[in-house]
Amino acid sequence: MRRPASSPPEGGTESRARLGVLIPAYQPDQRLADLAGKLMEAGFSVVVVDDGSSAASAPVFQALDPAVVLRHEENRGKGRALKTGLAYLADRGFTGAVTADADGQHSVEDILRVAEALAGRSGRLVLGAREIAQMPLRSRTGNSLTRTLFRLLYGIRLQDTQTGLRGIPLTEQSVPGLLALSGERYEYEMEMLIHSAALFPGGVEELPVQTIYFPESAGESHFQPLRDGMKIYSVLFRRLPRFFLSSLMTFLVDYLAFNLLYYLVLGSSVPSAVLARCAAAGVNYHVNRRLVFGGSYGLGGYLKVLASLLLLNCALMYLLVDRLGLPAFLMKPLVDGGLYAVSFAWQNRLAQ
Repeated sequence: MRRPASSPPEGGTESRARLGVLIPAYQPDQRLADLAGKLMEAGFSVVVVDDGSSAASAPVFQALDPAVVLRHEENRGKGRALKTGLAYLADRGFTGAVTADADGQHSVEDILRVAEALAGRSGRLVLGAREIAQMPLRSRTGNSLTRTLFRLLYGIRLQDTQTGLRGIPLTEQSVPGLLALSGERYEYEMEMLIHSAALFPGGVEELPVQTIYFPESAGESHFQPLRDGMKIYSVLFRRLPRFFLSSLMTFLVDYLAFNLLYYLVLGSSVPSAVLARCAAAGVNYHVNRRLVFGGSYGLGGYLKVLASLLLLNCALMYLLVDRLGLPAFLMKPLVDGGLYAVSFAWQNRLAQ
């Protein structure tokens, strides 16, 4: 990684002097040089991370002087580039970083607004939120799906979960956590949102910003929908495989306990079923708390979810089977399957 000998220029105001603009870049064009030049004219300290670009991009990076340019010898992904830049800024005493994309999709005016909000709100993550309706169809569809899943699974309502324009506080609490987050590519930004409660005690704030896309560059995006999309959704649903195994273990405990109690101890189905379900619930709670969710997952919240799901199950079965006359053997797996998804989403929120 190359670091120039010169230090970042100080900003024109006291609040801006300790905020740096961080731009990860891979195979950039002249738009990066134009953006960096305007930012430095506005008094910002600019740090660009060249994430393994080819020699063809060398003139662009040479034109960035006196901005700081850090270099990865090979392409390591946007997440790793952000970590490199955040570590550099934190090591030099900056109190915040405003991240922006290298392709000109963030205006200087919006970067300034995010920086001012970051400087004025201690410990708060500031997001530049684009208008979803103004995005191209592919971006609009992906962003809408992601923000809906993010809200359902983590209970956080955001307009734009994929924005690259962010004001990030660099504090003794946030920096170690930011650098320790998993994710080397675009999924890193999702990890930041998922862990925002622990990283940023001031919460998360969204500021409306311009929605800028360049039709002529539609084919130049380094975001690969299949590979990067799968990584993002694997972050959103990373607890689901363990939740499935925990549920399978719970079913086996319930089934075995019922049979042991019924055939060897009690000889009565109702008390055997109740005791078996209690034993299975105890196992399920401890496995979920230790191996699946962790965090602030507690017994009180778990019992509330359990009771709510039981009531929902009974109400839906009564409505569908007893009132509407639909076949019970079809409704039972449909209701259980739907409530299984609800159970995962509710319990996932308990861990935040």
